[in-house]
Amino acid sequence: MNKIPECLIHPVSLKLIRSGHPWITSDNFSNKFPRQSEFIIATDDRRRGVALLMHDPNHKNIKARLWSTKPPYEREAQHFTASIQARLDQAFEKRIQLKELKDRENFYLCFGEADHLPGLFILRLKDRVLIQFYTSFWNRYKSIIQTTVQEVFPEIKDENVWIQLRGETRELQKLPQNAHDPERRDEFHLQEFGIQYLIRLGSSYDHGLYTDMSSVRFTLNKIMKPEMRVLNLFSYTGAFSLWSMKQGASEVVSVDLSPKYIEWLQQNLGLNPDLESTRHESLTMSTDEALAKLKDAGRTFDLIICDPPSSSSDGEKRTSALKSYKDLMKKMDVVLASGGKLVIFLNTHQVSSPKFEKAIQDALAELRLNYKFHSRLGLSQDCPTLKGFPEGNYLKGIVLEKV
Repeated sequence: MNKIPECLIHPVSLKLIRSGHPWITSDNFSNKFPRQSEFIIATDDRRRGVALLMHDPNHKNIKARLWSTKPPYEREAQHFTASIQARLDQAFEKRIQLKELKDRENFYLCFGEADHLPGLFILRLKDRVLIQFYTSFWNRYKSIIQTTVQEVFPEIKDENVWIQLRGETRELQKLPQNAHDPERRDEFHLQEFGIQYLIRLGSSYDHGLYTDMSSVRFTLNKIMKPEMRVLNLFSYTGAFSLWSMKQGASEVVSVDLSPKYIEWLQQNLGLNPDLESTRHESLTMSTDEALAKLKDAGRTFDLIICDPPSSSSDGEKRTSALKSYKDLMKKMDVVLASGGKLVIFLNTHQVSSPKFEKAIQDALAELRLNYKFHSRLGLSQDCPTLKGFPEGNYLKGIVLEKV
């Protein structure tokens, strides 16, 4: 192995690394890292080594990710492959021990930085595995990652291992590709909490079910009561809708602007004959249009679930979910029954949980709406978070009760 270059990092990056933060972002220091180097030894202003970094010069924002703060760093780099295997084994063992996963066939085997495998996420989807790279660094190690997965889970066949480059930069936003046949497409069914879902690999950027929301559905069982009327806004392929029906909802209305996702939802509903389809209604329109239509019809709901994209565009301007919530809260309140509950989410690491909660409280106060705080929701179970790493804690949820 060639000698690993030692590079001075920004004082702020040094402070963050020492506090456990795993990223080195783009700045005047990191942009000078030698482009061809796979690893970088980060140093302080006294030229003392402080960390071994995985280098990613092609990423727009994150130029390196923390691998180790334990010297000697050259030895850490020499044993990198063995360390990958050890960390994967540890991550897998955690999931094997999680009793909460026994009722679903979709869960994360590895959740990136929180499992000390920066930028590497591995999803178990029934008898398939989807390996996601948020940094192109992992490309050269994909065979060892696949081998380690199959050693621990020998039932996973070669043709059922899928690879996907994923991330913020345009170069990383790719469709999932089969490790052996990039042209292959795969459709299959898996179950979560007794509900069947259609999964599509290789045909779109997302495969049809947000697994990081699975633990949230598990938690919400506590507030879901039989005969509730449920409104699911930004419904995607309908996981919260079908979950509500499984819990005994008397009626469920799903709203999404995408005909593709509403059709996918209908296919999911067809996979579950035990769910009475007459209790479900789909509205293929914007959330604003749907709320106006429901208001005009005099309809009300006991539970409203609202999970908007972090930002959206109407073709003229982009609007963040946080900024749109004031208007949404006013419109949702009109169709929420007295004593009903709002479950609202924000999916971005750029806004902290306290900031999200304060923005909602301020909106309620300005609108003079009377709600009391019920509970918080977030990543848990197979999707752990890392202390000191707010970027990894992107999912925030609040349950509010209408007084």
